[in-house]
Amino acid sequence: MEDLLKAEILDVCPSPYGYAAFLRASDKVFVIYVDRPRGMAMRSALEGYKAERPLTSEFMAQMLDALDCTVKSAVIYHVEGGTFYTHANIEMRNELGAKIVEVDGRPSDTISLALRTGAPVLVSRHVLDSVPDMGDAFRKIKGC
Repeated sequence: MEDLLKAEILDVCPSPYGYAAFLRASDKVFVIYVDRPRGMAMRSALEGYKAERPLTSEFMAQMLDALDCTVKSAVIYHVEGGTFYTHANIEMRNELGAKIVEVDGRPSDTISLALRTGAPVLVSRHVLDSVPDMGDAFRKIKGC
C-alpha cells in the first residue's frame, strides 16, 4: 500500500496567474497552482460558502449523497512537471454491499469535493518528497 499522509489545506490565495492552494503535510508546505475559476471554487469550499445555486462541488456532493455514496478521501498521488494528479475515493453502497472506487479528477475538483464533504485530503510520500517546501513563502504572504 502506498505511503499516504494527511494534508491540511492552509489557504487558497489569489496569485498573479490564478490561485495558489497551500497545503501542509508532515511539516512541509507545498503549493498547487490552479486557474482563477477553480481557485475561487476551492476557496469557497474551504470557507464553507454556499451559493444560491449549487457550485459544481456542492452539486457533486449532493449527487453522491443521493446515490448513497460517501467520499472517503481525495488523494494527491503523482506530480510531473508541476502538474498534480489526484483521485477521489468514493464508497458506493447498494443492496448487494459496498465497494470503493477511485475516480480521477483535477486537484481543484477532488480537493473541493473533499472539503465540501469533510473527507480527508491525502498526499503520497513520493509526491511530498518531490515538491519544494513553500513554508517561507506562505509565512511571508500571510505576514507571520
